[in-house]
Amino acid sequence: MSKGEKKRRRALDAYWSLQRAAAMAAARVDDAVQPFGLSASQYGVLDTLQQRGPVHQQELAEALGRSKAQMTAIIDALEARALVRRERHEVDRRYITVYLTEAGRVLLAEAGPARTDSILELMRELNGEQKTKLTRLCGRLLRVLDPLAEVDDTPDEGDTSTATDDDASDDDDDHVDTETPIETSPS
Repeated sequence: MSKGEKKRRRALDAYWSLQRAAAMAAARVDDAVQPFGLSASQYGVLDTLQQRGPVHQQELAEALGRSKAQMTAIIDALEARALVRRERHEVDRRYITVYLTEAGRVLLAEAGPARTDSILELMRELNGEQKTKLTRLCGRLLRVLDPLAEVDDTPDEGDTSTATDDDASDDDDDHVDTETPIETSPS
């Protein structure tokens, strides 16, 4: 296999693994919030509104990587349950701001621990260095995919691991990745 074919194969394998892991992780988080009558996308809207305050509907779509039509459907479902409310701008009727209601705050507080537990259980499979590396690598991809977005790919304060950037250049096809073994916790 030529150097170019190896590079192509590694890129395709990495993408396939990323796509599959993201889909399966999202499904696990979706399962965690489903007992609260929420999808992961609906939870994401509520959480974004909690963090940012009232947000323009288009900004929500961009922040959560959804189309306008998808975001409209998500907000319609949340509004039907009185978890959010929409207000049109007085002058520009196309400008719609979404607000989190008190009922939305309450449900978010109830569903949050289940979602967090689900994520922590999933991430328990990685050690600190692996989590740091995953955060950096995803941050790098996010900067390529959305150069205008602010991406925080720095490790948490409590994470004292120091992963080296041994994957800085994809042009180094002779580099052998000495992957840190995954520590598994006994169930």
